[in-house]
Amino acid sequence: MDPIKDLLHLYSDAVCRQDADQWTDTWCNSGIWDLGHGDPVSGRESLRSFWIASMSRFEKVIHTYSNSISELDSDSGSGRAYVTEWLKPKEGDPIVLHGFYDDNYVFENNNWLFSKRTLNRIYMGKPDLSS
Repeated sequence: MDPIKDLLHLYSDAVCRQDADQWTDTWCNSGIWDLGHGDPVSGRESLRSFWIASMSRFEKVIHTYSNSISELDSDSGSGRAYVTEWLKPKEGDPIVLHGFYDDNYVFENNNWLFSKRTLNRIYMGKPDLSS
């Protein structure tokens, strides 16, 4: 059993089902989400509000991880997870995102949680990779 792979699966499942409660529960109270454009979002309630607003633009999002690595000590750790997202906006053409998250984790309230996620985009555009 790998607690970080479980955390990644919970996060991905929440995105695919657009479950704000489950998604928020993957973050520590002081979590920071850096999407690589603009200011990072910090704090669990701000993360939740931002995520709900972002997800409201999409009819469907399929979020998957292809591989990941992590190193943990007793109460913190770091890792990298390669992500692909297929996004169907409510308006406009479908897009795909390929990238990776550089992650920091913390063991808080008997769970491994994200303390920081930094998205590094490799590609974002048309699903046929022509953008």
